[in-house]
Amino acid sequence: MDRIGGNMTRTARLGVAFAFAAALACGGAGPARAQDIGGSRVPHEFGSNRKDTGDGTAPAGTQNLGRKLKAGALSLVLPGAGQYYNGKHDRAYLMAGIEAGIWTAWFAFDHYADGRMASSREWAGLYAGTGGTHADSYWQNVGMFSDSGAYNDSRYREARALGEDVSGLVGAGDAWQWTNEDNRRGYALLRAKGNSAYDRRDFMILFAVLNRAVSVFDAVTGVGKSDGNAQARVLGMDIDLQVNPVAADPYARCVVSRGF
Repeated sequence: MDRIGGNMTRTARLGVAFAFAAALACGGAGPARAQDIGGSRVPHEFGSNRKDTGDGTAPAGTQNLGRKLKAGALSLVLPGAGQYYNGKHDRAYLMAGIEAGIWTAWFAFDHYADGRMASSREWAGLYAGTGGTHADSYWQNVGMFSDSGAYNDSRYREARALGEDVSGLVGAGDAWQWTNEDNRRGYALLRAKGNSAYDRRDFMILFAVLNRAVSVFDAVTGVGKSDGNAQARVLGMDIDLQVNPVAADPYARCVVSRGF
């Protein structure tokens, strides 16, 4: 489970980084236009033309770069913070509320899973005569075999089939024996509920990453804009993020389209 969580976390970081880079590269508009050598227009790397002031001051696009970076960084740390920085407080509250809900669910699933696993060990102590501190693999085997003798027999059979020395046998001090099959199945059910809750807990991390990616994209592309939508073009596809934070009819919609 820890290995799965680690892989998900690394994937999550890459996903947020890609979303941040894509939003900065697109900046909420179309592709950059060619430079007009004879005029005053210069290419704008964030998707729209800007005027060359000619007086040594930074063009508006360059000034927006700092704001885009700051807004994106704020939303990366806390979804909604970049929207608040942009002055879009309703959108900020919506993003922050979603983030709070995600982590509330994470802790709820974690607490429930811990409780199911603790109950399963208590159940094993009552009906299989085992307890103490053991690796999770031990508790898995307790649920799979009616007694430790049956488990040891399986280890001997596996060793003979592979032509290896037997290992991993359960000693007398760690032995178990279920009183009946119904109790063993009840134990296995408790563990199954716990593992299912752990899986749901880990999926909350993916939802948190998605919320951050959307918040970063919306914050970066929303700098200097007053409209409700964030638009960009990534890998030849048009992305339109629509967020309505109004309490009467709240929604968030991401539309991806491509012309042929």
